[in-house]
Amino acid sequence: MKIRITAAACVAAALLLFLCIQFYNSVQEKEWALQRADVQTAYEKTILTKASKVEKFVGEQTYTIIHGEDKIGQKLIVWVGGNQIFSQMAADGMTSEAIKAIVLTRQPAANLKRIVPGVWNGNLVWEVFYKIDAEASNPDRYYYDYYAFKDGVWMDTYRLSIQ
Repeated sequence: MKIRITAAACVAAALLLFLCIQFYNSVQEKEWALQRADVQTAYEKTILTKASKVEKFVGEQTYTIIHGEDKIGQKLIVWVGGNQIFSQMAADGMTSEAIKAIVLTRQPAANLKRIVPGVWNGNLVWEVFYKIDAEASNPDRYYYDYYAFKDGVWMDTYRLSIQ
């Protein structure tokens, strides 16, 4: 009797796991299809030949950010958004690690959450999302910093309001 109950529980758990995975895939399919289409556009309209990482940037307009390589193996970043496409050799701009160092120099208490290339006010930028932990009298604060993609010059900071 114990074996039947255990077997039934295992089958039920496996079925539940399968259904959860199917649900997740059905929810994400539209986003994945959009990313695949943007990567295909980047292949067709830029020198990108191999994509290694795909991110999403949401600003004034939504962009798919594609990190990859050209045919001779040089690293390349492509921004695809609507009818706009930008591409830059990664060597022509700052790295995310360099931007991280700049942010931590400006804000040593920053707890970095995300660093992603983006387009802000028509400029190619690095967007940095971070939190500064609460002090005794102040709540946690969240910030977006924007740095020029090419040289890492600070452009602006947005402070998010309290809850």
